[in-house]
Amino acid sequence: MTLAEIIKESFSLKAEDQKDDVVLNSLEEWESMAHMLFITRVEENYEVEFTAEDIFSMQTIGDIKKVLAEKGKTV
Repeated sequence: MTLAEIIKESFSLKAEDQKDDVVLNSLEEWESMAHMLFITRVEENYEVEFTAEDIFSMQTIGDIKKVLAEKGKTV
């Protein structure tokens, strides 16, 4: 599953609307529980474990891609 697919399933955001500067908590579908489920799905899919610092730093789609890249994952 791609990051775009996880974002679409978690926040109902179409792939063509998933720009790097999109702030996740500004999305209509965003809520804290949905965000934590999203983080868990990304961790499971990419076989990584995010630190609290990682999670707090991931405000935009671009931030998520950056953290995954820092962990050696290709998005």
